[in-house]
Amino acid sequence: METSKDMVPREVQEQEKNDDKSLKGTLFSSIVFVGGGIIFFMVLLFVIYMIRV
Repeated sequence: METSKDMVPREVQEQEKNDDKSLKGTLFSSIVFVGGGIIFFMVLLFVIYMIRV
């Protein structure tokens, strides 16, 4: 049985909006911290290599 948007309780709509914000925040932090960690490690290895050469 399908319900229209008018029949969905307001709390459910607010929860869906909060879930979207939470997922976007999680994606952003994952990209920043994981991607930043990988890039930092690569730069660190490069710097160590250049110092030794």
